[in-house]
This record gives sequence, C-alpha cells and structure tokens, in this order.
Amino acid sequence: MTSTFEAFLSPHVNRPSFISAWLTAHSVPNTQVLLSGRTHVVVRFANTAYDPRFRMKTLVAHHDRAPLTPGANDNSAACFQLMLFAWRLSRLTTIHNVRILFTDGEEAAGVSGIAAQGSYTVGSALRSRGEDIGDVYVLDATGRGDTLVVSTTALDSIKNRQLQKGMDILHQKTRQIARKTAQESWVSLPTPYSDNAGFLATGIPAQVLTILPATEATILLRAQSEYTTLDVLTKPALDDDSRQYYPETWKLMHTPNDGAHTLTPTAFSLMRIFLDNLARTMEGIE
Repeated sequence: MTSTFEAFLSPHVNRPSFISAWLTAHSVPNTQVLLSGRTHVVVRFANTAYDPRFRMKTLVAHHDRAPLTPGANDNSAACFQLMLFAWRLSRLTTIHNVRILFTDGEEAAGVSGIAAQGSYTVGSALRSRGEDIGDVYVLDATGRGDTLVVSTTALDSIKNRQLQKGMDILHQKTRQIARKTAQESWVSLPTPYSDNAGFLATGIPAQVLTILPATEATILLRAQSEYTTLDVLTKPALDDDSRQYYPETWKLMHTPNDGAHTLTPTAFSLMRIFLDNLARTMEGIE
C-alpha cells in the first residue's frame, strides 16, 4: 500500500483514473462522471446493499490538490481511506446504504468561488435528478494525528431554517458515532471549509470530519475562547497572537511539505473504525 500511495502522490498522475483503476482492480463498482469539466468518481454498490427504508449515507473526499504540492494529507489520505472502505464494503453481504464520491475541484473554491467547487455541481446534479442524498459526510485532512474532529463550521451561520435543522441533526448523529468510535479521543471544533461549502450552497447538509494530533486539537480548543472562528482559520489575516493557535498540521497543507512522511498510522486506524461504525449505523426514514 505504501508504494501505491506514493504513486498516487506523483505530480503527473491522473488522479480520478488512478482511483477508478484501483477500485476496479479490487472489484469495487465505480463510474467516472464528468460535470462542468471536472471528473468525479462515484461508487455505488449492488442494489442488495441498499434498503429505501433507511437513510442513505454519502461519503465524500476531494481528489484534487493544490498546484505543485504532493497533497498527502490534503486530500490523498482521505481518498485512500475511502478506497479501502469501499473495498471492505464490497465484500459484505449486508445492507449498509453507503455511496462514495471522490470529487474534483474542491480547491477551486478558494480562487473562483463556491460555484466553481466540484461539490456544488455534484450537489446541484443530485438535487435536479431527485436522488436520495441522505446524510453527507466530508473527509478532509484525515491522515495525521490521533484525535477525531467533528467540525462545527457553519452550524451557527446558516440562514435557511430547514438547512439549519438538517445540519444540527446531522452534527448530533456524527457526534454519537464519534463518541462510539473514539470515546475520549474526539472533539467538536471549527475547521476550514471543504466540500461541505459546495453542498451547503445547494441546500444539502454536509458534515466535515478531520483529524488532528491531540496537542494541536487542545490548542485549537483554547482559541475558541479568545478568537472568532474566522480569526483563527483565515491564515493570512492572523496576527502573531492568533497564529499560535493555528494547527501545525494545517500549516503543512497547500505547501510542498504536505508529503507522505507527515502522515500517521493512528489516523488511518481511527478513520477505519469511524467508517465501519458509520456503515453499521442504520437510521430509518421519518
């Protein structure tokens, strides 16, 4: 797996084709979907894996990366975690109601706005087709650390009441799974936006999950009492006092230092447990 992961980090690799080829080689059904010039990879299992009496669970990780960076933690680790998860699910004979999306264009939102983000076009397409979207979980920067972070970003800023209610419910469900997964090794914290921004812009609740080392998560917890979320997470605007709270893990992102050597086995083990618990969690349709 190490050599395969290193190959995925190669600067010239076609990442959606790489993901699709790996999934196909492991007998995981998948389809490449082109939307607005961006290539997404969709995993949907046999019909026997789904029961319409229960909510759908959509797992998301963006496969694109910032230019001239390896993108090991942003966001190759999450892609591989979902690829391995898909392989485990493909060998099950039980119902799990899981669909997996590897999206393209998450990084575009920082340059061209939310409408340019891959998840925005994906969310729009799902809504226009009347698809059962269910609960959306976004994995980003999940390859380094030992503490699961259930993001609180956007919880207090959504103006649409229905969307706000959906986010509140989804966040509480995610906290329950996190508690079951990590007991004391999880926190709720504000985090940078990811593909959740695009989904939220189309009216779809989406919960971000990330991982941090315990020391960095603790420092960020302290920041909540001294700075607003925007102060802490808008890196260029940080002054010397607030910069001390910005996690070292996040400072590596979008830089040439975001390499495989920065990742930790604990993060992969933690996310595997969370995903397996999520697959076993079946919630009825109201």
